[in-house]
Amino acid sequence: MFDSQGELLRVWLNKNEQYKFPKSEKISEKYKTAVLHFEDKRFNWHFGIDPIAVLRAVKQNLQTGRIESGASTITMQIARLRNPSERTFFAKFKEAHAALRMELWKSKDEIFAEYASIVPMGGNVVGAETACWRFFGHGLEEITWAEAVLLALLPNRPSALNLEKEREKLLERRNNLLKSLAKSGYINTETLNSSLQEPLPKINANWRFKTPHYAEAVLSLFPNKTILHGTIDGRIQERLERIVKNYGQRIREYSNINISVLVAEKTGKIRGYLGSLEYYDTLSKGMIDGVRAHRSTGSILKPFLYALAIERGPYTPESLVEDIPTWYRGFYPQNTDKTFSGILPLKDALVRSLNVPAVKILSDYGVEDFHFWLKNAGLGGLFRSPEDYGLSLILGGGEASLQELVPLYSMLMNDGKRTELIWIEDSVSQKNEQLLQKITAYHIREILSVKDHSVIPVAWKTGTSYGSRDAWAIGVNEQWTIGVWAGNFAGGSVANLSGSSTAAPLLFSLFNDLSDSKKELWRGLPPDADFEDVEICKLSGYKAKDICPHKKNIKLPINRRQNQTCSFHREIIISKSTGFEVCSLCWNTEDTLRIVKEYYTPAVRSELRKSGREPDAETLRNPHCSAKKEEIQFSIIYPENGARLFLPGGDALNTMGFIAIAAHKQRDAELQWFLDGAFLGSTKGEHKMAVTIGSGEHRIGVQDSLGVYLEARFRVRAKI
Repeated sequence: MFDSQGELLRVWLNKNEQYKFPKSEKISEKYKTAVLHFEDKRFNWHFGIDPIAVLRAVKQNLQTGRIESGASTITMQIARLRNPSERTFFAKFKEAHAALRMELWKSKDEIFAEYASIVPMGGNVVGAETACWRFFGHGLEEITWAEAVLLALLPNRPSALNLEKEREKLLERRNNLLKSLAKSGYINTETLNSSLQEPLPKINANWRFKTPHYAEAVLSLFPNKTILHGTIDGRIQERLERIVKNYGQRIREYSNINISVLVAEKTGKIRGYLGSLEYYDTLSKGMIDGVRAHRSTGSILKPFLYALAIERGPYTPESLVEDIPTWYRGFYPQNTDKTFSGILPLKDALVRSLNVPAVKILSDYGVEDFHFWLKNAGLGGLFRSPEDYGLSLILGGGEASLQELVPLYSMLMNDGKRTELIWIEDSVSQKNEQLLQKITAYHIREILSVKDHSVIPVAWKTGTSYGSRDAWAIGVNEQWTIGVWAGNFAGGSVANLSGSSTAAPLLFSLFNDLSDSKKELWRGLPPDADFEDVEICKLSGYKAKDICPHKKNIKLPINRRQNQTCSFHREIIISKSTGFEVCSLCWNTEDTLRIVKEYYTPAVRSELRKSGREPDAETLRNPHCSAKKEEIQFSIIYPENGARLFLPGGDALNTMGFIAIAAHKQRDAELQWFLDGAFLGSTKGEHKMAVTIGSGEHRIGVQDSLGVYLEARFRVRAKI
């Protein structure tokens, strides 16, 4: 296996337990000259049998009384190597006959090329090209005269190079053949002198063992190929390994982690690949290939959920999404910092990687639909059903690998088209499916982008799995898509591990080092992108209503299935004299005024209030209006109606506890709490009530100062 620049990466034994490179038609003239001068001087003129050599051999054998010379030509040696047998006169006759047939059907160049590919070079090394890489570390085309002569000698005594005691004798024979070449006019005196100074190669020279994880991955993908030209760029790989291993040494001073990195071009060609920090590090399981290993995704899939939500609607990049305490049939998502923002634009929720808005959007979009899209996009590690993953799918409940995620992120710069990874140079991407509209891919990469003039432009995202087991950082620009994973191959928790603090710094180091600032590194909206201009409310980010005071146009995907008009602006009628909201049951038409007010749910106001960002108070209804009780100013957040609670307890008879939560629009509102009809207490400001309860069915009720009563029914069961 070679890299994209022709450098040898790895060699494997063939089925005969031999190292044997495929036959090459390009043969070094130096090697050919040395072999023919030593083995078969009249190769280019005889017809497979050299009569002069035969006569000489017969005379020599008769004089000595034993076989001293076989008069074998190069062609006859090929016949013997093809069908090895004992050295008898009959065997020699068969070799001669085969040599004659070979000379009739093949050219001299073809015959010599075959000889060079099958000639034994000692041990289990077969062929001149193989021996050249084995002993000299380069191909036959780069051979020196000293190396060519050595390769010419080895088949005559193939064991010589493997024996320490034969080295001096081998060196002497090599130098004698060099002098013979010079005497015959093949090399000049200067070349002879420099060649005589070259040392013999080291006896225990090892095969190159570069990018072991990448090489093993390619071999598993292309098991029937005998020669592989990988897409790995040796120069990129060297820089990648230097940066990652230096970074890894610093990180390992305070935590035992491993790091995996995949670097791919926009075309899909893999240019850098690091499966682990150290292949032979058994303590940290370094032989595991972290690029192909499936790990918990953390938040790394969020950009694609948000993209799909924008494509389907009603969401836009500017849409306000709630970030409030929310329960989904017993599932209670929390943000990493355990706080809530109340409400914020979708693009900010994605940049901040908040969990609660992501779960809400997945709940709206549908777990089954998102699961199907991910599978179609190449995430082969999602073996379980959508129901098994549930809403946790967007928080790391599923697993994926860098091998799967890097093409997914490349799609953002490829205008929504997923391009498969290309592992070897003579293959092309087989799957180029349009998974997102071009306008959608543009919006997501703009949301995730860093385009400060002082840094390399990158659209990037991090992720951290539950329990700090996996840290992800993946980024993309016009030149590269780079994926970084850090964690523990044993699956254990790692202190202080996170995508932002562990993986992201390495990601940006790689982008800064590998990106060519002279090339185009970013692109805007493609000119052929299809979209529709939609007027949205500047506040809510949804399709604007006539009453929305501030509007703007935004480019959105075509054929969106769901659209929603702004619900954050409401037109109300107030009394000019009292300021109360009035209706047809209580107004004086001469004293009314129509105004537009912002509207937020009680839960949102409650969270905004905690951070001092509560909007202007909503206009109060006329307290004397007979319709006043129809207005609901508050809500029960937990437990939700119909909830089933599993609470810690020794047995079903033990009492258990939880915190009930409500939210009111008014800052100083007072709420009264009831459990199964019995009064519990009242709250003001922050509405949380401690509840002690036993197993069974219960109801919790909340009433405000206007007499409005809400109730939630729930069932409690002890968790033993």
